[in-house]
Amino acid sequence: MGFLEKLTERQRVTGGILCVGLDPDLEKMPPKIASSPKPLYEFCRRIVEATSPYAVAYKPNLAFFEASGSSGISQLERLMAEMPAGIPTILDAKRGDIGNTARMYAHFLFGHLGGDAATVNPFLGRDSLDPFFEYPDKLPFVLCLTSNPGSSDIQMVMAGEQRIYQRIIVLLRRFHKPCGLVVGARHTPMLEDVRRLAGDWPILIPGVGAQGGDLHDAVTTGTAGGILPALINISRDVLYASQGDDFAEAAAAKARWYTEEMAKSLKRPPAPRKGPV
Repeated sequence: MGFLEKLTERQRVTGGILCVGLDPDLEKMPPKIASSPKPLYEFCRRIVEATSPYAVAYKPNLAFFEASGSSGISQLERLMAEMPAGIPTILDAKRGDIGNTARMYAHFLFGHLGGDAATVNPFLGRDSLDPFFEYPDKLPFVLCLTSNPGSSDIQMVMAGEQRIYQRIIVLLRRFHKPCGLVVGARHTPMLEDVRRLAGDWPILIPGVGAQGGDLHDAVTTGTAGGILPALINISRDVLYASQGDDFAEAAAAKARWYTEEMAKSLKRPPAPRKGPV
């Protein structure tokens, strides 16, 4: 199955839309894990085993593996090889470069690591995105309106009659192929606008939890009241629910809590919005 098919099945099985971000930070792990021979792999393996009843997807963040050099990449390769087959993976790489280089990035993420999806930076334009659309059943999640405070420096700037984040969606429609968007939970009014423009494309929504985004708003707005596909990404709040030996069990409990809270939100109508975007 491709990414979209896996996602649909996982949402049916779990009843949720939780994406667990895998950002393994050695300084936040239990000392016993951090001092082990392959700490990044071991920590993520335990998290995946514990949270798999609730996760509809996993999002390994490449930066946390690349920071450990060749050992980190080796641990990521092993982790990806052992991920549950029915749960889609989104490789959080945010790659974007000229066509030939982008082709190598796409091969590494989709061909070598075997990710079902990957985050992609559209700043260089259409030719930098082309290679990520060439893999059947894989899905690029294109950065649209990110959750960091500096996102307004570029993404919210007017370009003619549209803002940059809106023009990104217009550009992506020219591919006439499925894709996803990344929109931060801190931008609820704009998320509503993105959902309107993007139609039934899946939206990956980081920024809930440690970054302060509102969970109910993200769920109801991102899914248009439970109708359209979205994934709420939670990383630190799940991964580091405990820094003791019970870290995996604590992560599972937190993942379950988020899944249950999201389910409650999906049964409530979206809050009404006032004023222009």
